[in-house]
This record gives sequence, C-alpha cells and structure tokens, in this order.
Amino acid sequence: MNIFDEIKSIGRHASIARIGGFRPEDTDRNWFGGNFLLDPSEEWPDDNGSLLVPIIQIYVPDLKDGHKFFGDYILVQIYLSKDNLPIDVNKNGDGWKIVFYNRIDHLKTTKTPDPASILKPFPVRWEFNEKLDYPCWEESWEYVDMTEINENEELNDRFFDEFTSYSKTKIGGYASYIQSPISDEYEFVLQISSEEKPGLMIGDNGNLYIYKSSIDNDWYLYWDCY
Repeated sequence: MNIFDEIKSIGRHASIARIGGFRPEDTDRNWFGGNFLLDPSEEWPDDNGSLLVPIIQIYVPDLKDGHKFFGDYILVQIYLSKDNLPIDVNKNGDGWKIVFYNRIDHLKTTKTPDPASILKPFPVRWEFNEKLDYPCWEESWEYVDMTEINENEELNDRFFDEFTSYSKTKIGGYASYIQSPISDEYEFVLQISSEEKPGLMIGDNGNLYIYKSSIDNDWYLYWDCY
C-alpha cells in the first residue's frame, strides 16, 4: 500500500449542520442558539452564577450512527460562558457544559433567559457528508509515517490538494484545526464553527472542538481561531 492509499484508508464521514434556510417545524429538536428543551424542574445551566449561552442542541436519532458518538443518550446540549471563553483544554463544567438526556418526554421548549440570549435561534438539519474528512498535516503523523511526503514537494502539494476536511459545524470526521492539533488523548467528536446566521463568533472566525478523553472518559472543549 502506498502512502496515499494509507491516508485514504483513514478517511471518516461527518454529519454536517445545515443551519436555517428552511421553515421550522413543531417537531424540530435540533437547534442552534436557543429553543432548547429543558426539564421544568431544573434551573438554567450556569457557571458560577452566570447563565450559560445555549450553543447547539443535538437530537441523536437524527444522526447517522449517532450512538457511536453519544452512546444511549438521545439529546445532547452544549452551553458556553458569555463572559470567559475557556483557555486551553477545558473539562466539562469549566466555562462550558455539555448536558445529556436519555429521555425527552418530560422536557419542554424553554425560552432562553435574557442574560444568556445573545444568539438568534435557528433549526438545524444534519446531513451525512458523502465526502470523506481527513486529518490535517500535523495530525496525519499520528496515523501514517508522513516522511515520504515531507521530503517531496510534489507529494506535499498533492497531499494538501487531496486531503481536506469539512470546515464548518459537524459531528464526526476530523477536526479542521486552524492552529495545531491537541494531544491524541482527546478523541474528537464534534466541531462548532463561527456561524453568521445565529451570530456566533469564536475569537476571529474560529472553531470550538468537543472531545471525549480516553483517560478519564470525560468531555473536554478546546478552541482556536485565525
């Protein structure tokens, strides 16, 4: 197997987010920026008393192979601090939260409290991307010995032409890092990009990356930007 066949063998599919552009329906459970389902008996998620901003709600049954990423949970929500964007790699609960539900019959669509209402809500459709994602140059070394490509300008150019990843909000595939990848202790699960419609800006047109740790099995967030 040549080096390019090796790289092709590690390609992964992602489910990509189509945000808005269609009429919302009462049955919509995937949302960006609000209209989240909450337990009426629970308080809105906060970080040291500051209400967290609702970023994305994912209805797992709408994803192809969603159980591979979220196990038996059927609803996943991600919230972020509006005051302090976490620095470096941050564990769930440190400036952000990922919330899981394994049933939703008791949940109600809840208006975002004013202090946390800084994004415009849009429904989301998840579309399985037939085009494969590939890791970036630095991350590729974790899977393949890239020396041959590194030492040949023509092969190097071919790598960057052929092996890309979807750069906007997605679940699965590979992170489309703007800066350098982080430790392979963290297994990439989803990416939330700066999105114009809801008004989310991560630094300078950056991305949030959500991982599950292979060490403690907990969830972590990292971000980068231009």
